[in-house]
Amino acid sequence: MFNSKMLITFVCLLSICCFFASSQNVLSSSQNISSSQTTSLQDNSTSTQDISFIYEEPINGLKLYNTYTFSLDGSLMIWMAFEDEDHPACMLPYLHLRFMDKAGKIKYMDFNYTLPAEAICPINIDILPLTNNYAMIIYVKSNNGVKGKYGIIINYSNESINEIYLGNADGFVGRSIVPYKGFINIEKPDKEGIAIWRWFSLPDIITGEVVKQKNGEFHAPNILSYTLVDSLNFLLVDGGFGFMYILKYDETKGSDPNLQYWRVYVSFLREDADSPTIPYLVYQTTERLNNITINSCTTTYNAEGYVCTMALNNTVMNKKNNKSRTEINYYQLRFLSTGALEQLNKISNPTNNADIDLEILYYGGFLMEHIHSTMDFYLLDNNGNYMQLRESFGPEFFHFNIFHINNTIVGIKNQSNNKLEFLLKSIPRLNNRRHIYMPAINEVIDPSIKEIIIKYTIPVKLSTANVSIFQQSDDPSKPDLLRQTFSGDHKLCTVGSDNYTVHIPIFESTFSQPNSSYYVLVDNNFVISQERDEPLMGIIKKNIWTFSTKPLNMLVQHSNSVAGLLRLNEEGSLKFLQMNHSVFFKSMIQEFSKVIPVNEQRISTSGIWKYDTTSPKKILLTFKINEAKDHAIEPNSQMIFEILRTLIKQKRFTALSSNEYTSLIDESAPFIMTRNYFEEYHSLIIIFIVGSIVLIILYILARLKNPEARNFVIFETWFIIQDFAVDLAFVLLKVNNTPHLKIPTMIFFILPIVINILLAINIFVSEMATNPSFSKWVKESLPLSSMCTLFSAIDIQILNTLSSDLFGLKIFSIPLTQRSKKIMLWGSIINIFIEDVPQIIIQGLYYNSVITYDLIPSLAIASGGLIILNKLILRSYHALIRWIHRRDKINEYNKNRRLSAASIRSIRSNFGN
Repeated sequence: MFNSKMLITFVCLLSICCFFASSQNVLSSSQNISSSQTTSLQDNSTSTQDISFIYEEPINGLKLYNTYTFSLDGSLMIWMAFEDEDHPACMLPYLHLRFMDKAGKIKYMDFNYTLPAEAICPINIDILPLTNNYAMIIYVKSNNGVKGKYGIIINYSNESINEIYLGNADGFVGRSIVPYKGFINIEKPDKEGIAIWRWFSLPDIITGEVVKQKNGEFHAPNILSYTLVDSLNFLLVDGGFGFMYILKYDETKGSDPNLQYWRVYVSFLREDADSPTIPYLVYQTTERLNNITINSCTTTYNAEGYVCTMALNNTVMNKKNNKSRTEINYYQLRFLSTGALEQLNKISNPTNNADIDLEILYYGGFLMEHIHSTMDFYLLDNNGNYMQLRESFGPEFFHFNIFHINNTIVGIKNQSNNKLEFLLKSIPRLNNRRHIYMPAINEVIDPSIKEIIIKYTIPVKLSTANVSIFQQSDDPSKPDLLRQTFSGDHKLCTVGSDNYTVHIPIFESTFSQPNSSYYVLVDNNFVISQERDEPLMGIIKKNIWTFSTKPLNMLVQHSNSVAGLLRLNEEGSLKFLQMNHSVFFKSMIQEFSKVIPVNEQRISTSGIWKYDTTSPKKILLTFKINEAKDHAIEPNSQMIFEILRTLIKQKRFTALSSNEYTSLIDESAPFIMTRNYFEEYHSLIIIFIVGSIVLIILYILARLKNPEARNFVIFETWFIIQDFAVDLAFVLLKVNNTPHLKIPTMIFFILPIVINILLAINIFVSEMATNPSFSKWVKESLPLSSMCTLFSAIDIQILNTLSSDLFGLKIFSIPLTQRSKKIMLWGSIINIFIEDVPQIIIQGLYYNSVITYDLIPSLAIASGGLIILNKLILRSYHALIRWIHRRDKINEYNKNRRLSAASIRSIRSNFGN
């Protein structure tokens, strides 16, 4: 088991180092870092503090065989094995791997199948991690007497997937520096200087299957005059591979002291290229050296090309004693991706020993290692000069490794029983330059941001590689969702006037999901240096530059269902006509739901399609975005529509272009919104049409029977009823879209009903007590009187129909007292202030709370306004008529001079009542 404190310390160091190094030290002024973290980060590049932890192997008898460090994610793989006591150079035929990620979590992988005898005795196995769940065991075995290199794909669930043939027994197997580009096998060149290469894919995320994507050959130059002595493979920034040839002049074919005795060439197999470049000459000498060895080659940190360490073996003659001695000098060889030589200079050797190893450091400089009784390492600067910095491990350490991107050396003490003690030593970073990325890591962003920004430490130009934004999947078994991607040369990005800052535009659909996590991948070669035209390293590991969007606003605007029309391109139109239409629609809806992303139930179709009159070979399809059932957690339909419209407009830069059906959309035609009110509200429209027809028929019949009847009352009644129907529809169907308006809407809907019923009951009780005619009518028309009481709840003015002579019918000729008419008048005025005006205000608030203001709210605000206007005009006419009538009476009495002043006051009082 791990010592808990030591494990936490180790994990923190490893995570912090990997996190910041992998992102090229992403920092921003808006990022919050605790003081303790800041100190550890700052001290990491120069601190000499050692950190140790202990690992305890749970299986007795296993011994450490090897370790692998993976700089991209800061993880460590420990290879444990049972030794064959009879043959110490052999291992028992089972594989035991312990994979420790940067969070300290360990996966125990014990593969209980027998490896080939050629692989385990002597041990001739290598391990290459491929993805987060797959690795490859590489070994040599004989097939019909011919030795070849093979690989078994295994997953981290202790299952073997399949075996693949890689190439001949001698060769290089390596994974591309770009994680998703796969891996390559490059065979050792034959006598003709030909090296065969085979490029393989990464394992399929589900099946684990690996396929060979392409193959070709490297050809050494000038092979007729030179002999190929050695070769070396290395990784290119763009995800490809470099191949270096070391050639020696063949003296058997002649002798010329002016000829270059040694030559070094380099050839580049670029990403996605089918063949390598012609070999470039990067070094030559006329000296007859004993040997030239290239130890390692790697890319430089800040777009300065590639650097290799080269050992020159030479015999030096001492003229004094005529004795010779062999000396080995080390050089750094720097060259650009064009093959142009940049620098060649000697590297100092403070150990004065030949048995040293040179490591090229990611952040500049070199690490010189000398293993004797202890392991010593020396730090050299970019020019290979010793920096007076030396560190040593104790004599009890027997195994060493290095996290290149973390600038950390890992040493392991001699195993004690089942315990392994690890010691980590930091190496100072000489080129600790920090690019600035905005938004900052882990920042919570506004989804409406228009751009993200990268500020580099050197002047840059845009290049051909991509910058991509992904939305993290909530399900680890599902891939992350690509939101947008484009290369620098698409001219969507711009470089600021300072030549350091790159502005990356953001589509409206990219950060569309609230409360979600996103990350940015910046491919190597997205930008190049202005000075050398060399590609810069990007962020090629996911979950480095990450940020999240704000949660959904609880008062988000509601939108009803919206329909849209899109156009297929010619290929898609032809495919649509040739296959089952319903299958085509269903497949496209499924792909839409994944790309937007949104629940599949939110998208539907009527199946309607037609030819585009402006482009007869292309077909138009209709889709409907259904309204959200729970708008508190779901985006509204208008938002989804806008997302889909942007995705279609930017199809070639979004995930739509990578799907079978959505890739058939014609992005040159916009996604157009269409509305079909009859389809959405056909029931309501039919009710209004039928009601209006019945009303007209009744009016005509009434006029034929009694042309003098006051039938205008029926129009006012119908107007009141339809206003109530619209208000009721709004309460039942629409108010739930705006929860903050639900309570006031219910109050001002129910309160008028209660008041109207109370006023109606008061009128009925008063009239029955004081009006014999009314009491008689109630007894004779009890059902009608109860219906009138019920309908009066809608508006007290409906009781006017009882004395309106409607249709000339006796039942509508009941005289009402002035008191009842006055109550109805004041009740109607009260309704204006407790029903009509509040509802108009509510409709105004509703308008500001939704995106699509459709038929029912439109009818509600229109009918409410007309009702108020009608009541005001009608009451004004009634008041005017009463005033004129009273004035005429007074004038008539004054004219006849038969009335006293007291009588006039009495008349005025009576008219006022």
